[in-house]
Amino acid sequence: MTLKATDLLKYEITPFLFGVLYSRIMPKPTENSNPDSFYIYTAFRTSKAVLRSSFSLGKYASKLVQQYNKYSGYLNWQIYRASDDGIELRFPIQNDLNIDSAQFYNLIYKKLRSSTWLNTDEISEEKKFFLRGYMESRGSVDTTLKLFAQDYFYNNRFELKRVQLLTDDIGLPISYANFNPRNMQPQFVSGENKRNAQFRINLFYYARNIGFINEYKALIFEKAYNPTSKIENEGIIYYQVSVPDVNNHVAFIKYINFFTNNIYNKDLTPKKIDILRRQLGFNKGQSLNQLGRNKSIVDLFDELSEDKCALCGTNQTYKKKANGRQAFEIHHMIPYHNGQEFDNIANFVKLCPTCHRSLKKGSASKADQITSIITILGKHPEVFEYTSSALGIENLPRLAEEIWTLLG
Repeated sequence: MTLKATDLLKYEITPFLFGVLYSRIMPKPTENSNPDSFYIYTAFRTSKAVLRSSFSLGKYASKLVQQYNKYSGYLNWQIYRASDDGIELRFPIQNDLNIDSAQFYNLIYKKLRSSTWLNTDEISEEKKFFLRGYMESRGSVDTTLKLFAQDYFYNNRFELKRVQLLTDDIGLPISYANFNPRNMQPQFVSGENKRNAQFRINLFYYARNIGFINEYKALIFEKAYNPTSKIENEGIIYYQVSVPDVNNHVAFIKYINFFTNNIYNKDLTPKKIDILRRQLGFNKGQSLNQLGRNKSIVDLFDELSEDKCALCGTNQTYKKKANGRQAFEIHHMIPYHNGQEFDNIANFVKLCPTCHRSLKKGSASKADQITSIITILGKHPEVFEYTSSALGIENLPRLAEEIWTLLG
């Protein structure tokens, strides 16, 4: 009998099952807006790193079902397809609530937030199981880039930024997290190759600190890198490998915010894509930051963002003669004169002329300006996240005071 959505929400959900649910919830195809059922799944294909003669995926499917049932707490996983070319397992959920998949996701998220194990400081075993469910259900081992990668699906802006739970609450070090906005590739805009964005974790960090449930994916890692030591502990496979020392925490926050606010649901032309790619340093050669201050990125932000003051909230100023739109000024939250790296679209907000003048150094009292900065950051969490990461300050009042000291 298929598990009901009401029962799933009523009773305890294991961290592993939470991870799979958080990764992606699929509606059963239907003509109605609310499907009869949902399902979560794991799917993967053969890898060139592993000889077919050395591992039978078709035979492994039954064992993987047993593993997933054990870690999920329900005997609900089913083989959807299995051969030596690939495996897909599904976990069906009856939609007795008569809601759509986005609403069901929100209920799962609300239940997840109430889990006591989520509120611990360290990466506990429960959190590791969450990451295993999140990544291994759909993730693939990228032996070229040395990343554990999965396509990133979402129904709305809320779901789009869900990876931040992995760093903020699960405790995945941001330096080992990676976001790849493939929607910005020229082939995506042209329609030649529309590929989803990707979330990725450093593969060596995962192999050493999180560990694999999926034996086949572990074997891909093993064949590709020949690690000297392998440890199996209660069904989890770890490898004693050196983890690279990387530090790209600001880049991760920047890409998530950048994607959410400037790419998601935007009408992007090849010219706009080119400007955005140079802003993020994706193109070969010099980025806009390396070239010095460039008005094109400011113009692009002005075009893409809502005509509304980030401080007072007005959407009425005066009309621009050039295009008839309401006139707003672009403000750098961390002022540009503190470094070219802050001439970044993730650091921009729109202000009406009056509010913009009020944030010039000395034009108002320190207390009033700090209050204004706190108001802007409070209304725009994506800007708070960028400035907080860039300056290394998480406390909002302290961050606002530091930004005040940098005003010009």
